[in-house]
Amino acid sequence: MKELIFTGFDKKLIPSLEKTAKFALKYEKINNYSISFTQISDADIKRMNRKYRKVNRITDVISFLVDEKLFMGDIYISDNRPKKNAKKYGFTYEQELCYLVIHSILHLEGYTDYDPKNKKMMFDKQDKIFKCIFL
Repeated sequence: MKELIFTGFDKKLIPSLEKTAKFALKYEKINNYSISFTQISDADIKRMNRKYRKVNRITDVISFLVDEKLFMGDIYISDNRPKKNAKKYGFTYEQELCYLVIHSILHLEGYTDYDPKNKKMMFDKQDKIFKCIFL
């Protein structure tokens, strides 16, 4: 099964987001997957963080692995944070969303960014994947 679903995103951006997700999954040698990507408000991200992670703040993404064997997951991406981050890091909004797609797929794989060592490992990998697509 190879399924990607994008909800709440600008329809013009979906082909680029889909291409990025497929590339990241292939790069990580994940052949079977079913992932839904949903863009939601910062308030909803904050609510989900409080409920599921016991963290009272807004994050760029929240990833939930639903089934490890089938690599099924639900990913929620902020609709506002990528706009701010794009300006901050010198990306386009589309590039920042693609970067977060990669980031969230790595979270589904088990990568974390909660401590400096794991964060460096995760960001090195996502930067490498991103550069393969955009540079």
